[in-house]
Amino acid sequence: MTEANKCCVACDRPLRYDDQYCFKCGTPAPADDDSESTVPNESEDSRSLGDDSEAAGLDEVTDWGAITSGSAFNTQFRRVLGTEYELLSLIGQGGFARVYRARDRRLDRMVAIKVIRPDVVGTELFVESFRTEGVALAKLRHPGIVPIYDIRERGGLIYYVMPFVQGTTLEERLDRGRLPPYDSRRILSELTDALTAAHRVKMVHLDIKPANVFLEGDLQKVLLMDFGTAMAVTEQIEESSGGPVVGTPEYMSPEQARGLPEIDHRSDLYSLGALGYRMLLGRPPFGGRSAKEILEKHVKAVPVPIRNINPSIPKDFADAIMRCLEKDPWDRFSTAKELGAALESVTFFATPRETAAHEASSGVTSTIVTIIASIALLAGVLMGLAIG
Repeated sequence: MTEANKCCVACDRPLRYDDQYCFKCGTPAPADDDSESTVPNESEDSRSLGDDSEAAGLDEVTDWGAITSGSAFNTQFRRVLGTEYELLSLIGQGGFARVYRARDRRLDRMVAIKVIRPDVVGTELFVESFRTEGVALAKLRHPGIVPIYDIRERGGLIYYVMPFVQGTTLEERLDRGRLPPYDSRRILSELTDALTAAHRVKMVHLDIKPANVFLEGDLQKVLLMDFGTAMAVTEQIEESSGGPVVGTPEYMSPEQARGLPEIDHRSDLYSLGALGYRMLLGRPPFGGRSAKEILEKHVKAVPVPIRNINPSIPKDFADAIMRCLEKDPWDRFSTAKELGAALESVTFFATPRETAAHEASSGVTSTIVTIIASIALLAGVLMGLAIG
């Protein structure tokens, strides 16, 4: 995690240098010299929704690579959006994409707009990955995956429009400490359900990590974010056994770490295992001083069994997570659905003492019921004899 160098002006919560708003209370972060946290818009009085005065400029391709100022990009992007959307604030950004909060003027609703960064517009790998994600997500319909309203290519930029959701990332939640087993199971179960839908249409996420898991609203509904794009935004490391390695080192499968060309849906199951390990124990299965060291451990090292660190974790839960972390994909669960079934079967009488107490309690209850039934039967017999 990047060390914080500023604090929220409302609740005094530490913020990272690139935070644009407070994840706790939603207050915009303190502005920098070239702040992108708010985006100036022309007043609606000066621009009617039917005004096509800028339409001619939409087909002109801007030299986005020459734009180095965030505020200059915001101004140009607002012109590309035209009259349909009012750009309000930058709410997040990664290695090659930015996400803005905006207002859909026509439908009067809040939306999120994800746009490729100007400095990578000319890189075909990023552009094609971004376009592929948008098209694929537009076909997906699942409550655990944020849908896409529209995808556009204008003025040399690709962007798509999504619902604006409020909440926090799992990364922010884990910053406060590890999760109870029951909460961890719920989050993993919802993620396996979302991945089942994605894998069904041949989509492999390849960058499952706490920062890409969103917990929406008070009910903490689980949403899986950033399909197919995050694999191109993190540090790339050339391995002698393969091509460029993409993903987040702490959560990458051995086959990803080796840069193997043929990676299937079981790589996501390994990442889910690493995520579950982090939720239950407060740290991922492997750490190191460099990305390369972590990747080598994913390929060669064996993670410490979960119950060796915390014996209170239910055995069937720990076993499911450790099976996800097998080096050979064939030794893992075959599908996300199979993993989900294993998680649903987890019982939370984890320790022998708890199990014995549960069985003893059940035995006492059965004994009491038997005694009461016997007394009732005896009373009935005696009453029958008295009447006779």
